[in-house]
Amino acid sequence: MRYPILTTESMSFRQREVAAAIEERSGGGLSGPYAAMLYSPEMADRAQRLGEFLRCGLRIPERLRILAVLVAVGRHRSEDIFAFVSLDSVLNSTLARDKIQALSKGQPPQDMTEDEAVVYAFSSELARNGHVKNVTYDMLVSKLGREAALELVGVCGYTSMLTNVINITQSSISRDGVAELV
Repeated sequence: MRYPILTTESMSFRQREVAAAIEERSGGGLSGPYAAMLYSPEMADRAQRLGEFLRCGLRIPERLRILAVLVAVGRHRSEDIFAFVSLDSVLNSTLARDKIQALSKGQPPQDMTEDEAVVYAFSSELARNGHVKNVTYDMLVSKLGREAALELVGVCGYTSMLTNVINITQSSISRDGVAELV
C-alpha cells in the first residue's frame, strides 16, 4: 500500500477533523480509498460528500446506478471486477443477478429493460470515449430526463475517480464487506 493508513497520532488537526466527519456521516470506520485520501483532507471530505449524494440522493433507481457503476468499474478495473461484484451493495441491489454476472464478464446483459439498455449504452459510451453520441444522450433524456443524464455522469465520473485512487494508492475496495464505491 503506497499510502499507509494514518494513525490518529500522525494526523494533522484537519485530517482528524475530516476523518471524524466521514466516520460520522458514513456510520462506520474510515478505510478504503477515503483512508488514503486523508493525505489530502479536503479531497477526502468533498469526495465522501459527493459519494454520499451519489449513493443516496439520486432520482435514478438503484438498479440503474449499480449498472452504471459496474460499467465504469469494468472500464477501469476490469481485471478485478469480481471484487466489486461481490460487494454487499451490489449483491443486495435490485439489479438482477444475471445482469450483474454479465457485466462482471464485460458483456452486455441480456433481457435488459428499456431504461437499463439506455443507461448501459450511455454509461458504456461515456466510460469508453469520455462522451456520448447525440442519439444516445437524446434517448436517455427522453426516457429518464436531463437530471438523470447529469446524475449518470456523476456516478460514472465518481466511480472512475475512486477506482483510480484505489489503483494509485493500492488501497482496498471495501471495508468489512461494505462497499466504499457503490
